[in-house]
Amino acid sequence: MVPNTYNPLCLNRIDDSLMKEIWRNCGIDVELCLECGKCSGGCPNGHVFDYTPRKIVQLVKLGDKQTLMTMDALWICLSCQACVDRCPSGIDIPAILDYMREKAWRSGAKASRPLVRLFHESVLSSIRERGRVSELDVALKYNWKAGQYVKDARLGLRMLLKGKLRLFRKGVKQREEIRQLFEKSIIAKDGP
Repeated sequence: MVPNTYNPLCLNRIDDSLMKEIWRNCGIDVELCLECGKCSGGCPNGHVFDYTPRKIVQLVKLGDKQTLMTMDALWICLSCQACVDRCPSGIDIPAILDYMREKAWRSGAKASRPLVRLFHESVLSSIRERGRVSELDVALKYNWKAGQYVKDARLGLRMLLKGKLRLFRKGVKQREEIRQLFEKSIIAKDGP
């Protein structure tokens, strides 16, 4: 006799507390999703996501907090709003990811690939210090912390010689305002 490993999804038994939490804290009703996939089709970074924007909305509907807080997409979403622009229902997936990222940060949840979160932290550190992203600063900090000391050295030199990478990048004039934003942010307080 073969054991029954099939576990059907019973919609009347789904925990909808995450949907309600997203609605309360973000004002986003994921039940409006038509599951058309336009969000995923328009995502410029979707090819490197472990879960597409459409799947992310489905995970919220299913109440799968654990998967949402440990997925790589949480840390590599560009927040470009392309998914929102394409969505006929106007579901703001980047806002959901921002909310879930903050929850993941607070709970100490780790991404499935640890270097994904390290890259995110390196970008935030660069913005905190200069008010904008400095590619050289991000690459150096990321590779140093990842133990890949000379990983991109050859590529970096080629980019530098072609004028695609600057040794010194000016910061923005309103650095103090940006630092204040980081002070208000829960991620920044506990971050790099």
